[in-house]
Amino acid sequence: MKKGLLFLNGTPPSKSELTALKSEVGEAEVYCTDGAYAYMSASFLPDVVVGDFDSFDKNKVNPSCEIISFSPDKDFTDGHLAVKIMAERGFTDIDIFGAYGGRPDMAESNTQLLALAHRLGVSARFCGEMNTYFVCGEFAARVKIGATVSVVPFTDKVHILYTKGLKYALADYTIAKLDGIESPHYIMGVSNKSVSETVAIAVSDGAALVYLQEGR
Repeated sequence: MKKGLLFLNGTPPSKSELTALKSEVGEAEVYCTDGAYAYMSASFLPDVVVGDFDSFDKNKVNPSCEIISFSPDKDFTDGHLAVKIMAERGFTDIDIFGAYGGRPDMAESNTQLLALAHRLGVSARFCGEMNTYFVCGEFAARVKIGATVSVVPFTDKVHILYTKGLKYALADYTIAKLDGIESPHYIMGVSNKSVSETVAIAVSDGAALVYLQEGR
């Protein structure tokens, strides 16, 4: 397993969270997009900076960092390019920070990065107040009892084969997005609670985003 951390230019982790991450990084390599470099470098330096450098002056990046630069006239976001590069370099697990917040259009489009990573054979998650996972098939995670767990359709509809470890179980159940046709079940996966230290979800005929927030 080769694990990496990727920092995007959304809402950054707090300074204390970055300090904790610095001590927990270990041998994991750290990547960031150019816009995230400013808050990253205030706590610790990334190994690699990726982007078109429209958000940060490339000449101000510490020379110890590898720079992968692209033209601003490109078809993909910096985050997309960073995930693709990390997959090509053999990363199997990527924790992504700063995916939410900032520009709403970027935050919305960033969810596609989880699907991209899945397509490239990489296990990725958004880390923050709510950890976010892309689920196509089977998924399991360890959580605290009382954690908030939400299952939201990523595709137009997703068929839930089963959920385990949740207060309100779903089995053989389809959740569909609203598309102009009344769909009273589109929020049936939101704000569930874990009753076990392990939750498991299996889906078919589509994909879902699973959001986990540890109980307080």
